[in-house]
Amino acid sequence: MRIPALLAPATCLLAGLWAAASPGQDGGIPRKHDPWGRFEPGAWKLVRVVAETLDEKGLVVSTSTKDTTVILTAVGKDGVTLEVQTTVEVAGKRFDAEPQVVKLGFHGEILSKDLKVQPPVEGSVTLDGRKIPCRVYGLESAGSTSKTVAKVYYADSTPPYVLRRESLTTDPGGENTLSETSVEVEAREMPWKLLNHRKPATIIKSTQKHAKGTIITWEIASSEVPGGVFAHTSKELDQNGRVTRRSTLELVSFGMQCEEDDRPGTVGRRRRPRLRDASTFYQTP
Repeated sequence: MRIPALLAPATCLLAGLWAAASPGQDGGIPRKHDPWGRFEPGAWKLVRVVAETLDEKGLVVSTSTKDTTVILTAVGKDGVTLEVQTTVEVAGKRFDAEPQVVKLGFHGEILSKDLKVQPPVEGSVTLDGRKIPCRVYGLESAGSTSKTVAKVYYADSTPPYVLRRESLTTDPGGENTLSETSVEVEAREMPWKLLNHRKPATIIKSTQKHAKGTIITWEIASSEVPGGVFAHTSKELDQNGRVTRRSTLELVSFGMQCEEDDRPGTVGRRRRPRLRDASTFYQTP
C-alpha cells in the first residue's frame, strides 16, 4: 500500500517508510502522538481509492476501485500491528486479496531490525507563517537492494506532531538515487467535511520523485480517524510532465471496535467491519 497508501503517504495509505526509535522524550515519537497508536486495538477504517489510467491524449483508458479495511490489532511499546483487507474491482470483476499483517513503528515505518537512529538535533519548520522548533531524527535503513536515509521533524507541542519528513533511497552503495520523497504539513485546523460533519483537518503534501517520474499527493487528515488520513487526491507524472495516472481516496466508514470472526476456521481473525451510518460515530451537536 504505500504500504497501502492509507497507512502512509500513498505515500501516503503505507508512500516513504520512516524508522522510529523507542518512544519517549529523547527516543522518538510516543504512542499518543501516533495516528494509529493513540487508539485502542479494534479501531478500524474503510477507505475507497478510485484510480484512472490515462493515455497520451489525456483520455481515461481504464479505471479501478480498491476498498481497503485497516484494523488495529495490537499496540506495543515500539509500534502497532495492523491487519489490512483489500478488495479490488476492475472491469466489473471483484477480487479479494489475502489479508496482510503489517507492523509499523510510531513514525509510520515498517519495523525492522536493521534500522539505525541517530540522536535528535535541533531544527525547525515554518508553518502558517510561524517558525516551530522541532527535534530532527536522522534514520537509516539498509536492505539487499537499497538503502534509505531519512529525516523526521517532530514537534511535541504542535499537532499533528510530525511536521515534515524527507527520505532518499539509493542503491546499496549509495551511488544511484532510486527515489526521493518529501512529506510536509501545509496547513492545520482547516475546516473540512468528514463524513457528515465539518471538522478541523490537516492538509499534507507528499512529493515522490523516481526514475519514471513524479507522484504528487495531497492528503487530508484528522486525529479523530484511526490512521489520520481520510481523503487524498493524487497524480502521477512521467518524465515529460504528462499525467499518466490519477486517484482519489475517500473515507467510507470507521469505528473504534471490531468483532472477532466466529465462523469455523477463522479463530482469532477479525471480521471485516459492517458499514454503519456515519452519524453514529459522532454525538449530534
